[in-house]
Amino acid sequence: MPTLSEMEKLRERSIAKLDADAALNHIATLIDSSLDAQFRPGADRALYLLNELAKCELTLKQGALIEYFRANAWSAKEELAGERGSRDWEHAEREQQVLALSRAAAHPGFAELHVVRRCQILTNRANQLHTMGRFVDAIEGWDTALRIIPNFAMVLANRGLGLKHYGGLLEDDRERAILLLHAHDGLAAAVAPDAIYEGDNQDDLRQQFAATASAYAAAVDLNRVRALQDLDGTALGRSKAEQAYRRWCLDRRLFLSPLNDLGPFTAAAIDDLVLPAITESFDDRPGAFSPPPVIGFFNQMKQEYASARFMLYEGLNSTKLHFSDRGVRLFDTLDYPAHSLATERVRSAYRIAYSLLDKVAYLVDHFWKLGKVADRINFKNVWMAEGKPRLLDQFKIYPNWPLRGLYWLSKELFDNELKRTTGADARELYDIRNALEHKYLQVHEGWAWDLMLISPATNGLGQSINSDLLEAKALRVMKIARSALIQLALAIGVEERNKAAAAPDQLIGSMPLYGLERGRKRRDPSW
Repeated sequence: MPTLSEMEKLRERSIAKLDADAALNHIATLIDSSLDAQFRPGADRALYLLNELAKCELTLKQGALIEYFRANAWSAKEELAGERGSRDWEHAEREQQVLALSRAAAHPGFAELHVVRRCQILTNRANQLHTMGRFVDAIEGWDTALRIIPNFAMVLANRGLGLKHYGGLLEDDRERAILLLHAHDGLAAAVAPDAIYEGDNQDDLRQQFAATASAYAAAVDLNRVRALQDLDGTALGRSKAEQAYRRWCLDRRLFLSPLNDLGPFTAAAIDDLVLPAITESFDDRPGAFSPPPVIGFFNQMKQEYASARFMLYEGLNSTKLHFSDRGVRLFDTLDYPAHSLATERVRSAYRIAYSLLDKVAYLVDHFWKLGKVADRINFKNVWMAEGKPRLLDQFKIYPNWPLRGLYWLSKELFDNELKRTTGADARELYDIRNALEHKYLQVHEGWAWDLMLISPATNGLGQSINSDLLEAKALRVMKIARSALIQLALAIGVEERNKAAAAPDQLIGSMPLYGLERGRKRRDPSW
């Protein structure tokens, strides 16, 4: 372990005369040594040097590495401050880690990194998301890493732990058992002979993962679950069009079903996510005999999500001129404008998905009785003291993991009053939404974007975007909306179970709910 004087010399060393690779090696050594020696000024110095190095001319690969090492420096600060494992909702070091890792993963130089380094970036980000409660996004992050190195032990094990925690939040016994089965299989794969480990503590980790897998196996009859899960035994629909749509959704994890987070299994081609049983006192709605209003509100949000998802699918996969576009006279503005029903479907899907996040916030305000001013609520500020960038006191250590994850999901967005974010593209998503809703978003054909001799200009009326980027961002917002709806439903489930545990002897009457008949979804009332 380095001595204090050695750490001071290492901290004071300049990188002015070093090339970028040597400077990065020095910063990496400074971070690791600071952690070993419990030397907090070293992590601060590393962040300063990274900021200085970022001002230099760098290769794409070096640019991505700067973000990776920036995340490592913030991780060192977290550990040196004794914050590792903290359950506080606000956590500046974790916020900076997620932001840096998101930037690294989205950086053009990410693809040039060694496969192990890419897995490290994706795994570290997913681990942080899981810690915060964003388990849906964490699982997708681990799966992305496994597509690079399928037998990377730490990814397999962390994904297994994440699936177990996710499954523990579910009301449905079958889905909970299936997630536990896949959690076990992940941990078992992490101790297989071909599993790839890093570092020197391989034996300790193998023993730990094996013990956890055994505990999961003892909790349920895994062989029976494996025999009965039948994940690919469900038909995707009668027509080829429906089958293609559902396959597209499965491949992009867009169904409101926890099973879709395991992969594109046909059994997950259904939006079966619902709210848990909701308890009310007679004083909540005196004289009312209908289900709690939150049931209807969640119904509406699900329908909006499903409809927006189909609009996005149609917009992305339409190759023919729609008859509604005939006879619509438009002028060619000589900058390859994209005007069609298909484009409007993508634009509408983006707007609906983004607006769902504010509706999630509105339901959070209602269910947790926050008392917010209704016309000022949005997904970013519902958690904050009125008019202040400060988390509400009741949420600082509130014991609801998926609700904390929903709060951290809100950090993926940007707001003019709450600008701190963990999303590398948060401002871009905000600007697109703002232009769609209030200004002018000029969409240009994606294939022509790089061929245009001059950058398109709207002269202050709005902003320009190519169709490929708009489509990618619409899909991104759709996935954020999906995560938000899942997190919200499971957070309400935690709350209802906590209520029941706090009053085990309370007499509760029940009111059954019945599924809406499929025929009732037709406009023709004569069904």
